[in-house]
Amino acid sequence: MRVTEQMKRDLADDGAIVVRGLFTPQQLKRVRQCFDYGIAHPGQPSKVYEGTSDEHFNEYGNPANVEQYVAMVNELGIQDFVASLWDSENVWFLGEELFIKSGGKAGRSPWHQDTSYMPANGPHLLNIWISFEGIPKENSLEIVRGSHLSTQYDGTSYLDPSDPTAPVWGEDYFPRLPDIEAERKNDPTSWDVISWDVEPGDALVFHSGSLHGGAPVTPACPTRHTLVLRFFGDKLFYRPLPDKKANFGADASALNDPSLTPGDSYRPSYYAQLR
Repeated sequence: MRVTEQMKRDLADDGAIVVRGLFTPQQLKRVRQCFDYGIAHPGQPSKVYEGTSDEHFNEYGNPANVEQYVAMVNELGIQDFVASLWDSENVWFLGEELFIKSGGKAGRSPWHQDTSYMPANGPHLLNIWISFEGIPKENSLEIVRGSHLSTQYDGTSYLDPSDPTAPVWGEDYFPRLPDIEAERKNDPTSWDVISWDVEPGDALVFHSGSLHGGAPVTPACPTRHTLVLRFFGDKLFYRPLPDKKANFGADASALNDPSLTPGDSYRPSYYAQLR
């Protein structure tokens, strides 16, 4: 895939782009092999909102499966595509995330920024969101334009679908997430939200610090299998998380590195370097 200057500008300014035909049908089969492997070899409790109508499968960052993803990324040259988007000499694989929403009723994923759960931020941080079904815009992921350049909000705890702003850290650290959906219901123009329909082979590419959420399934779009690949490059910098137990399923504060000073380059040795 040839990276254009317009793609670079839009990603840097808006925080998100859609890339049509990033994968050929044969390449998408290879990506799906990794997805299926991850589903068959989960590494943690993998149900979100278990026991509610919004229950769905969500697996992320399984270190036992890293070699599967790294081999696929290298085989398809995805790391070179990512490097070109940033003009970064180096690229690392941050991890993967897998979703299955089915039954035509799993609701929205809550609005959040991935940077609420990791001790780093900077321009060279992105997610490639790959759905294996055709997804209409109303069932696709949504992103708040330019939000990666704005406020770092607290995370959402993912504990109660009726309270999508339940904080991970508390307001002494980051501002609480606004109830974006409630505000949009009152005023559809209150947030500058961008999204796209996607077909198999397309991908949404967005900065991990962008506010993003949504992608429900409905009777008209009853099933969605999605793989997210995450990467970082040269311009990623240490920004520690609060030194406290998070109101979250994983102990995110354990990712802090006391050997680093805020603003230092963030390149932990346990992440696979791709180039």
